[in-house]
Amino acid sequence: MAAKVDRKKLLKQPDEFLTFSDRAVKWARDNLQRVLIIASAVVAALVVVLAIKAYLDFHQRQAAAALAPVMSGYQAVVEGKADQKMMASLAEQLTKVTNDYGATPAGMQARLALGDLLLTLARFPQAAKVFQVLSEEPDLPAELAPMAWRGLGQAQEGAKNYAAAASSYGRAADLAGPHLRRLCLLDRARVLGAAGDKKAAADILRKLLADPAAAEVAERAKVGLSALGLEASGG
Repeated sequence: MAAKVDRKKLLKQPDEFLTFSDRAVKWARDNLQRVLIIASAVVAALVVVLAIKAYLDFHQRQAAAALAPVMSGYQAVVEGKADQKMMASLAEQLTKVTNDYGATPAGMQARLALGDLLLTLARFPQAAKVFQVLSEEPDLPAELAPMAWRGLGQAQEGAKNYAAAASSYGRAADLAGPHLRRLCLLDRARVLGAAGDKKAAADILRKLLADPAAAEVAERAKVGLSALGLEASGG
């Protein structure tokens, strides 16, 4: 037979929830200063995070605003309509944007444009430095990475450092999408040939010719093989 529950005794026992609440209130009262310090620290940390975010957003907007007019001029370079004086002026403007906002998305685009402009001006060591630093940027967007590595390869090729250029073009090909990858492989084959490694160059070009998806670069691959003194079908 089950033991009879003494309700009066139960009512006299302390309520567990109320007891815990009392203890919590007592602890908070006894440690009020500590509670206030912790609460203030949490609020301060939140304020800092929000302030940093607001600053970064503002900084990025500033960067985009600074880059926009320069890129209008850079378009003339892309279209082959800029003279040496204009390109030199644009290089100075892009350098300022990269110095002020280099780590922002707009700043990285400015660095890419600056490197390309320096290539056009045949300032290969300077271009290589810009692209090298950009390629090592930890926050470099994935879509810009292959262009940075290809730019580095072009600068190294311009300086006749063919072995380094082959490595950079290879890295660019690894990171690029299908179309850009094929262009980077053509670049790599070209510098390998210039370095005297005809076999490695020919292997790349023949693989491109054998790839049905690479039809858009087939003619260039054939020209590359011809420059090596080879035929598309064999050695």
